[in-house]
Amino acid sequence: MRKGLNMNQFSDWEVGEDYELVKILGSGSYGQVASAVFKPNGKKVAIKKMDGVFDDEVDCKRILREVTLLRRLKHPYVVELFDLIEPKDHSNFDTLYVVLELAESDLKKVIKSAIHLQLKHIQLVVYNLFCAVRYLHSANVLHRDLKPANILVNEDCSVKICDFGLARSIAGVESASLLLNASKRFVNNDDEEMKTDDNHEDVQFKNVEPAQMHHQDQSNKQLQEEIKSTAEQSEQDKRKEMTKRLIKTKDLRKNMKRELTGHVVTRWYRAPELILLEKEYGPAIDVWSVGCIFAELLGMMKESAPTYLDRRPLFPGKSCFPLSPEKNPSAEKSGFPFSTNDQLAVIFEVIGSPNEEDKSFVTDSKAVEYLQAFPKREKVDLSTIYPGAGEEAIDLLHKILVFNPYFRISIDDCLEHTFFKKLRKPEKEQTSTESIAFDWEKEHLDKAKLRAYFIDEIMHFKAAKNMQ
Repeated sequence: MRKGLNMNQFSDWEVGEDYELVKILGSGSYGQVASAVFKPNGKKVAIKKMDGVFDDEVDCKRILREVTLLRRLKHPYVVELFDLIEPKDHSNFDTLYVVLELAESDLKKVIKSAIHLQLKHIQLVVYNLFCAVRYLHSANVLHRDLKPANILVNEDCSVKICDFGLARSIAGVESASLLLNASKRFVNNDDEEMKTDDNHEDVQFKNVEPAQMHHQDQSNKQLQEEIKSTAEQSEQDKRKEMTKRLIKTKDLRKNMKRELTGHVVTRWYRAPELILLEKEYGPAIDVWSVGCIFAELLGMMKESAPTYLDRRPLFPGKSCFPLSPEKNPSAEKSGFPFSTNDQLAVIFEVIGSPNEEDKSFVTDSKAVEYLQAFPKREKVDLSTIYPGAGEEAIDLLHKILVFNPYFRISIDDCLEHTFFKKLRKPEKEQTSTESIAFDWEKEHLDKAKLRAYFIDEIMHFKAAKNMQ
């Protein structure tokens, strides 16, 4: 132990000879996190100590899911799991030590700090975040709890998605199939056609006279307007087709067995389909959450908020009916408790009230009645909230914050958006080589079975160390 440290804070920690504990970084319902040094190579790490791992079966399965996922996920923007420290007693241990990558900060702390961000910083953070989420989805993994506190960040704007306690593999989950297959759905696909190569612009117009250049420029503008008009018409047609499909499959989707938990994602970052308890949800819930984080980062620009005290999340709901309703609602509409601070009410104040086409994915008749109880709201131009963001950022944000998940922009289309045009790097956009699934996901696991699965995970790391 290093000099000057309070040794009592680590009196009940058992991390073995390889690790030197440095200081407590934080604590919560899960346990504690400390910084440490891996003595064989001097690498700085974070160790999460979780007590009473087997006290609750649901929580225990979440921890098992997290460590199993992290061992198999390999991406520069997903936090790396270095080790699971082997317990002395394989049969009776109830504390788990998880050794993770150490980062400088997280987005929640950054947002609460006095610093301002420039648009180029926000672009890079959000691009890196989309790359990480795309990788997760390619492995059939939904994070299901993306929020600023779960995004570790370094000074170079690299991100590390962490806290996979609510993450879930959706490989083989029937109710997620339609959403999984709905990639590249309802977005103008003219971006690729309209791209220009800045490096060759001088060559392209080198031998053109000024008058010809003006004519060429006018022709290009006219062509772009025609392409945009055609694309918008195409988008409307696609929406109509998808709406017909959703109406046709409504009973089928309504009667599906619920295979995914509904009460996931922290309230302010929770997508409408989760709020409405839809059985069928997929990658679009993570896209919505990233959009909420994106908006919060735009709020860090000086043009958006003069001081850090003026910053706020985009959708700061204080209740969420029916998952976590307000305890003493002051009003009632159409038989439902109503509050202007309810999560959906706060969302509609920004994105506007959904029309019949927007609501076509909703399967529960009570949920439809609930939606009709909300007062009519018009969509807000997000550039009025984030005046320094620029046209491309606002366009992307509008396409992300879409009520109907089938109309929401996909991860692939987010990455192809012109907002990220100058940042894209193929090596960052790698996809997973495997679809991750767990044999034990639908099993009833008693403590003995759960311990056995944890020991199996621990032995993977022990075997890897023995091979070094």
